[in-house]
Amino acid sequence: MVALSFLIRSLLVRVILITCFFSLQLALFAQEYDAELLSYETHTTVVKSKLIRNTHVQVRINNRAGEKYATVSIPYSKSDRISNIEAFIQDQHGQVVRRLKKGDISEKSNISSSSLYEDDYIKEFTLKHNSYPYTITYSFQIQQDEFIYVDYWVPVLSRKIPTLHSSLTVSVPQDFKLSYASNLTKEFHIDTTESMIQYTWKADYTDPIKDEKLAPPLSVYLPMVKIVPVDFSYELDGSFETWTGFGNWEIELLKGIQDLPESEERKIASIVKGIDDDREKIKALYHYLQDNTRYINVSIETGGLKPYPASYVAENKYGDCKALSNYFITVLQTIGIRAYYTNVYAGEPIRPINKLFPSQQFNHVILFIPREHDTIWLDCTNNLAFNYLGTFTQNREAFVIAENRSNFIRTPALTNEDVLESRRIRVPYDRYAKITVEFKNTYRGNMYELLSELDRTVNLNDKSRILRNYLIEDGFELIDYSIQKPKRDSAFIQLHYSANTDQIYHHYGKDILVQNIPLQLPEFEEPDDRTLPVQIDCPIYKIDTITYEIPQGYGLSEPVANQYVSDGPGEYSMKFSKQEDHIQVVKELKVQPGFYPKSDYQEIYSFFSKVKMIENKIFITLTKN
Repeated sequence: MVALSFLIRSLLVRVILITCFFSLQLALFAQEYDAELLSYETHTTVVKSKLIRNTHVQVRINNRAGEKYATVSIPYSKSDRISNIEAFIQDQHGQVVRRLKKGDISEKSNISSSSLYEDDYIKEFTLKHNSYPYTITYSFQIQQDEFIYVDYWVPVLSRKIPTLHSSLTVSVPQDFKLSYASNLTKEFHIDTTESMIQYTWKADYTDPIKDEKLAPPLSVYLPMVKIVPVDFSYELDGSFETWTGFGNWEIELLKGIQDLPESEERKIASIVKGIDDDREKIKALYHYLQDNTRYINVSIETGGLKPYPASYVAENKYGDCKALSNYFITVLQTIGIRAYYTNVYAGEPIRPINKLFPSQQFNHVILFIPREHDTIWLDCTNNLAFNYLGTFTQNREAFVIAENRSNFIRTPALTNEDVLESRRIRVPYDRYAKITVEFKNTYRGNMYELLSELDRTVNLNDKSRILRNYLIEDGFELIDYSIQKPKRDSAFIQLHYSANTDQIYHHYGKDILVQNIPLQLPEFEEPDDRTLPVQIDCPIYKIDTITYEIPQGYGLSEPVANQYVSDGPGEYSMKFSKQEDHIQVVKELKVQPGFYPKSDYQEIYSFFSKVKMIENKIFITLTKN
């Protein structure tokens, strides 16, 4: 009996020690983060072609900075029925200190920058406590009568905070066929009963990803499970068994909505009258689209997948990406030109499409117009140059919709010349006052897109503020500027400005040190701190031509050596030439796009470090004659 008693006491002590150790480890873990997702459990069931999803979440808030996670947002679609929203707060001792009331919940539209789904909403509430740490527990149910995703499960609240435990359980009838793809899950198993099949995934996210320059898309590094029904009914019967089947379903969605009023058809005919070349006809009508319609997020049927009819756009002069694309397809049909409705995942960094998993993986619609000697790509939502897709949709897999032959085609990749940013800078000399430097900048690529949007949509005061704060070089004070776009379909824009500075010429006795005006370069992490590969979606191409005035009575103290760096994906040069009364410096930077694994990071970091060292070094020294 004594021996048994001793054994029990020993086991109890051991359990207590283990529990204390685990609690200590959890507490230390908690101190690293503002909040933690303690648990994220989802149970999804398909019953009689209806989908019921129950979600249960526990979040611990560790400090004031973590209180942003005390605001809970529950996304859902217009066709969903959301119910059973419950939530409460527990203090650090586990006592419930507050429960959610119905009046605490607000509802708003969930409009995003992408434009394939605009029928999305959010139920939102905030629960806070005045003592840390505290835990928020909430749960809710969503029911869907029609669905194209059984689940799209990413058990992460934010890349900055860990997920300690998560599980997804999906129960479907024995005869329900589904397809799934997963990423970074820990466990997976299937259980079968007499009438149901149950799939279970488990995952965690205990090493949050840091925000790193030019990293691949975050989705690649998060736990994820996507599940779709092989056969579905979403307004119309469709199939994800093959990409062709999915394309045919989209074709059916577009039928019956490619109609135009007679007045619109007459207008189209008048625009192309006298134009013989088809390309010029398309361009003229694209200009008409840009001038007479506007892009707007509109709430539409079929969960945001079916466009409004072309006639609606013609009458109301607005639409989302789907509606404007469908409208322009119809416009071109009236003059006998075929254009194809094309799905793409837009934005940066470029996100890969899983071609082995036929499903709805897109967030934008553009147009593909094949021709005998060339191909035209149009984004009907932008106001940029004709046949210019830009950084938003360049160089990625696009899914072209065509009856029984839908297929993937890669959109055109931007070249070095397409993204060239060039600056011509003239620097005068003044011994006793600030100098006024003249900049004539020509932008292509991303800066062309941003500056065009800024010039078109922002008022004068805000435009000046944005230029002053984000585009003008450090150490310069903006005096005046002008934005010039030479021709409508020129894929570049010019920014001319003058700015004061006293940061160029530095006097030291009889010498003047001339400071370089540096290129803007990405700020990369030290190699020891870098954890992710580098993904450069577009080339980087910059050319600076800077002319420095040589003060009267001064000359070069010694010849200036040209500089050159070539490492990994990059190439850089700085060349000097002296004229009678000035020195001209020409700098050129080229970086090739691509995916560079972590093993190549040292080379990339070394290249940019060498360039930055040259850019910040003073090479020109003038001496009084």
